[in-house]
Amino acid sequence: MKQFLKDLFNVPNSISLFRLAATPLLPFCWFVLDSPGLSLTIGVIVGITDLFDGILARKLNQMTDLGALIDQLGDLIFESTCLLIAVVDGHLWMGWLLVYLFREFTVTVLRTYVYSNGGTLPSSWIGKAKSSLLQYAFFLLFLGVVLSRPGVLPAEWILAGIVPGQLVKFGGVFSILIGLAVGLISGWQYLKAFVAFYIEKNIAANK
Repeated sequence: MKQFLKDLFNVPNSISLFRLAATPLLPFCWFVLDSPGLSLTIGVIVGITDLFDGILARKLNQMTDLGALIDQLGDLIFESTCLLIAVVDGHLWMGWLLVYLFREFTVTVLRTYVYSNGGTLPSSWIGKAKSSLLQYAFFLLFLGVVLSRPGVLPAEWILAGIVPGQLVKFGGVFSILIGLAVGLISGWQYLKAFVAFYIEKNIAANK
């Protein structure tokens, strides 16, 4: 238990736990307080912590299996929460949220099976790229919503008949779709790795 608590509350994992605790504030600020700007600010802070927890883990030699688990959980909750906000607020089709959740739950189940059978299914660079793309996309989308609010920008700031905030929102939605596409590609890679592991395991069992 002592070792578990030591790993749980080391520096990088404490940052990851902060990210987990701060994420529910995003929909609270967005919908309850009607403050997308505050939600955006918290989201930026959460995104920065996601960058630095991994760097600190390597710098301080505090990389643990528990830390990797918390980091993956933090990504899942943060990304799901931001997508849910986008759907509920009418900026994104609900189907894209379902696509995201299908990919995440499938990968989680595949990893659970592989790990329970003594194998590994580590995160790939393309999976990390998916998370980075989505965080960038959420920033653009939320920033676009803030800029589209009355009085935030001068009324005469119009480009090709479209206010800047709308253009930024379009960029955010487009970036979300790219992030989801990258996520599906990485999900396919995980699936191929799972199939290879499953075949190898059964060949070994039948020898």
